[in-house]
Amino acid sequence: MPKKIQIAYSLHTLNAISTVLAVVVMALCLWLRYEWDFKHYVYELEAQQVLWTGPYILIAASSLTMATSILGSWATVIEDCQLISLFALASALSIVLGMAGLAYTLNHGIFHSDLTPWLEERFWVLFHEMDYNERSARILRIIQEDMECCGPSDWKDYQTFNKVLPDECRSPVTGNIAGGSCAEEFALWMEPRTGWLSGIALLLVVIQMGSIFISLWLRKLILLERSKDNRPYRLVVESAKV
Repeated sequence: MPKKIQIAYSLHTLNAISTVLAVVVMALCLWLRYEWDFKHYVYELEAQQVLWTGPYILIAASSLTMATSILGSWATVIEDCQLISLFALASALSIVLGMAGLAYTLNHGIFHSDLTPWLEERFWVLFHEMDYNERSARILRIIQEDMECCGPSDWKDYQTFNKVLPDECRSPVTGNIAGGSCAEEFALWMEPRTGWLSGIALLLVVIQMGSIFISLWLRKLILLERSKDNRPYRLVVESAKV
């Protein structure tokens, strides 16, 4: 059946694209997890749960996607309806995981999300601890210098609490005071990284939805063909007689 062959090729193509995208998603997640500067920020801010939960879920989803893509391709080649059904179910589970990881990442990784108020609260803690906690003072100075920001909300925080304005709040070139909030600047710095990750993960989910639809369509055509030929639901290979 030419139509069945075309659908099978379409499913192979979508499985190949899904595998590539799953590898990209996993690579981006691992980069977010192990990139040195970002990892240092996460540990010092104690933000492991906030910033790494989403990537962990997406790693699990992408791993499952790669496995289901192999399963789907094999099931298509041997035209096994039960394996095709298993592929559809596994793909649905992968979609659920992918959407969960995607939603969490977007809700804790872009500027207009729960990340910004969480960061502002965390920076206020560091700000008040900096007078007696060297670790808090160090990470606050590092982030202010790297992000070109000053204070949890702005530079006036130092004035309000009668604190000395640190050199990290000034531009090393012009000497001007950085006017941005560290919470907002850090969230804006995060947004391109989590934005690309979320966008690719969303594309992967959409392609998997298409794969499920096509696989069920292929399964229907296989069953229809076998019902006409009085062939079994699943191919059975008999042992060769000695």
